[in-house]
Amino acid sequence: MSVKTLGGKDFDVFIGNTMVHVIEASVKITDGRKAKKVRGITKGFVDGPVDAEVSLKVDHENFLLIEGVAKKAGSWKGIEPFDISFLAEVAAGSKNVEVFGVLPQLEEVLNFKAEGGEEDTTTVKGVVTSTDFVKINGIPYLTDDEVRDL
Repeated sequence: MSVKTLGGKDFDVFIGNTMVHVIEASVKITDGRKAKKVRGITKGFVDGPVDAEVSLKVDHENFLLIEGVAKKAGSWKGIEPFDISFLAEVAAGSKNVEVFGVLPQLEEVLNFKAEGGEEDTTTVKGVVTSTDFVKINGIPYLTDDEVRDL
């Protein structure tokens, strides 16, 4: 018996409470933990900084949804950080990635081919600014100890 595997078509993407259809999306975490060395030999590790970044590639119709937020804010840089949820569920399982306090930055404002055949796309990236950081299936990436008193 074959079970449907989780794929890109299964994801619903929400910016705040607004569903946005994306062409491509990614969430990347940079974890700065490093191995500690004694006389050149690894012995344990030390914590380092963490960062997370979101990238959303959207068509013109969905770009206009984000543009509406910019108009309301008075400028693109005036958009306040927002949360993004990526939700998917199939028979084989589910995946829920929540990214908190995403500060949007336009990365690729225009992308088209003069010969036609493809639609114009826009890429919006965003850096994570919240101590809630990222949760994967409800499990926080950061430890309680890391975010204490922040």
